[in-house]
Amino acid sequence: MLNVIYSWTVILLLTTIFGTYGVVLSLIAPNSLSKHVFRPWAKLILFFTRVKVEVSGYENIPKVPCVFMYNHQSIFDVFSFMSVLPVEWKAVMKKEVSRMPFIGWIAILSRHYLVSRDGSARDANEVRKIVRNIKNGPSVVLAPEGTRSPDGKLQDFQEGGFLIAMLARVPVVTMVMQGGLERRSNVSRGIVPGTMKVTIFPPIDVTELPKGKEGRQELIRIVKSQMEEVLTKKESDSTT
Repeated sequence: MLNVIYSWTVILLLTTIFGTYGVVLSLIAPNSLSKHVFRPWAKLILFFTRVKVEVSGYENIPKVPCVFMYNHQSIFDVFSFMSVLPVEWKAVMKKEVSRMPFIGWIAILSRHYLVSRDGSARDANEVRKIVRNIKNGPSVVLAPEGTRSPDGKLQDFQEGGFLIAMLARVPVVTMVMQGGLERRSNVSRGIVPGTMKVTIFPPIDVTELPKGKEGRQELIRIVKSQMEEVLTKKESDSTT
């Protein structure tokens, strides 16, 4: 019980502090939030909740704008990539996030991309906006599953992010997150200290893929196979 109170008090306090700072910075320098707000906020949360992050593949991060795609098991996936990505980025997130104090306000003010669950016409407009903007940066981060996996296994991928990458003709970088499921306690709402692992794959050159639906499906297959390669290895290692 004490761990639950401690962990969520820390997260709430840090979110209030950096959220307030982030709202102000969104009005002054919205393209510097990753460096000055998200990264230190996430690092401090990880430090105080005793969660370490191990990263492999830093060298694979391209120097040009790209689409980062990650598997989603818990909020600690988000804290982990926030703490380690050395580039500016904007997230594609569910519209419901915009209603959250601080996080939602920052998302709106700094023009992160908000999409609805039903794939409405507004989402098509948002996709066009991302395609226009991403070529000049910053990069985009999204979870192709669309929501958190309850059991850690990959869920069906939504095609929106892959459509964006194919239309914009920018590289796609797969980030595989491990440890998020283990950070969630099965008996309480507490946070379990431990290690998160982030594996960053080399960028996928979408210009080498066929255009249209065929290329989009091939891109989905590649990203999913990269994620499964790491996640399946983890499962086999844990049973030996």
